[in-house]
Amino acid sequence: MMTETVPSIRLDSLHEKGRIGLKAVGEENELQILDTQTGKVLGCVLKSVNTPFDLELFWGKGGFMATVLSPEGILYFALPGSQVELPGLKLELEGDIITPNPRKTPAPPVRQVQQHSIQATILGAGLATRFERISGNSTHCSKPGVPLVGSQTVIECIANHLAWHGFKRIIVNTFFKPESVKTSLARSKAETVLYLDEKEPSGTAGGLRKMLTLPEYVDFLDLTKPLLVVQGDAVTDADFSLLMEAHIREKALLTLGCQPVAEEDVDKFGIIVTDASGADGQSGNITEFQEKPSRAEAKSFLGNTGFYIFSPQAYPLIQTIYEELLANAREKARLEGKPAPDEVSFDFAMDIFPRVLAYVKKHPEAGKMWAQMVPGYWSDIGNPRQYIESIHDIYAGKVNIPLPEQLERFYRDGVIYWEGTQEIVEREKAILKGNVVVAKPYSAP
Repeated sequence: MMTETVPSIRLDSLHEKGRIGLKAVGEENELQILDTQTGKVLGCVLKSVNTPFDLELFWGKGGFMATVLSPEGILYFALPGSQVELPGLKLELEGDIITPNPRKTPAPPVRQVQQHSIQATILGAGLATRFERISGNSTHCSKPGVPLVGSQTVIECIANHLAWHGFKRIIVNTFFKPESVKTSLARSKAETVLYLDEKEPSGTAGGLRKMLTLPEYVDFLDLTKPLLVVQGDAVTDADFSLLMEAHIREKALLTLGCQPVAEEDVDKFGIIVTDASGADGQSGNITEFQEKPSRAEAKSFLGNTGFYIFSPQAYPLIQTIYEELLANAREKARLEGKPAPDEVSFDFAMDIFPRVLAYVKKHPEAGKMWAQMVPGYWSDIGNPRQYIESIHDIYAGKVNIPLPEQLERFYRDGVIYWEGTQEIVEREKAILKGNVVVAKPYSAP
């Protein structure tokens, strides 16, 4: 018997409604969890009607996962390849155990900290729809605001790493669940943190555009210095000093950090094609971009890390690009008899990069559009599985991020515990195996 729901088990999805089904099997209250499209068994659950633990099975952009809500308010996030056993509830999900990435290695020691600029911006306004349920309304955390190592959040680790490389003035744009971001950055080693709080998403480059065009943000950016851009979901110990030194040495208008990606993963990344004129034989002038090409179509295996450096000379060009896009949108609205927009979404990859590339090809005297191989660990936590793998990498010593003194409070037997959860887990006599994150919803201090 296939059913959409049973009492006290919720089925939910951000898309593809009805993707998860339940089928009664074996003993009383035992249910198979099924992918209704393929018929594949996703796992099984044995649940007493009297158990105090609530269960949700969820299919989102990041795939399938389960959430168990305890009476004490903590959340057990279970991904495929995990087991959660609690009084009156046993959940087993099919799948592989996530382990540290064998291809990842820590960065070599930094030879010299850059002195060319102290300003960087972290992109922190994403909606994180691929990261549900770990981010979002269930935990009230934005993706950059989720814990990464000990009690340190993703964005706090980024800010600390930036400060170490001399970028002590940090500008952060926020939109979704900003409180978790601001609380964690108050603990960071950045000397100054400025917030650009957006009322609506404005694209990946929207924050930079506002700093260049809106009077209320005119003091955020030093227009005489380069600006480093970092994605807010990056787990990294990348050598930002080396990236800046290459940018200055090559007299670049815009520099993009890149790293090799595995051939089988090329369709998951934005790919950069260069003329390989750099000393390492891979860095060089950018000749082309490919957005998630197939293996056969890929002209390069250099992945775009999302680390960008803009020279001061690039700022007027960015303004011009945006003004042209806005003018085109207004003309289109006029022709269609619609109200003229006050602003338009602005994106690095879609709007800025192709136009800058065309500009430097036509005006080589303006400077290079350069791609620089940047050593160090780099991963984004685009989905829950990648989040777990990145944390395994940190605790395996693959990332130069300091570990907490009481490590076992946060990481034990491959299970990830947010601060304050392990004591509750022990009280609830939970048995946890595999790909499990135990979370505690964010509450303002």
